[in-house]
Amino acid sequence: MKNMTIRLETEKDYRAVEELTREAFWNIYKPGADEHYFVHMMRNHPDFIPELAFVLEKDGEIIGNIMYTKAWIEDENGKRKEILSFGPLCVAPEYQRQNLSFFS
Repeated sequence: MKNMTIRLETEKDYRAVEELTREAFWNIYKPGADEHYFVHMMRNHPDFIPELAFVLEKDGEIIGNIMYTKAWIEDENGKRKEILSFGPLCVAPEYQRQNLSFFS
């Protein structure tokens, strides 16, 4: 698929990304969706990493996004290790299961 770019999300993308997220997850795991609300709330959380919030555009339209946050894992002794967590990872329904590639 041609004419696709990945770039950092900007504040002017927020609404489009939240709407895309809602559509991508609508009725997948349950009736309706909550993921768009998580995206909205994540941006204000101290663990959110805005430098790792990306959108995928095709011909100038946002068709995908991914976000990262700080997270941690903890062993049975309570020792914590900081890691990165990603998600939600969203692709517009009309582009899902199409093996999107930037090299084709």
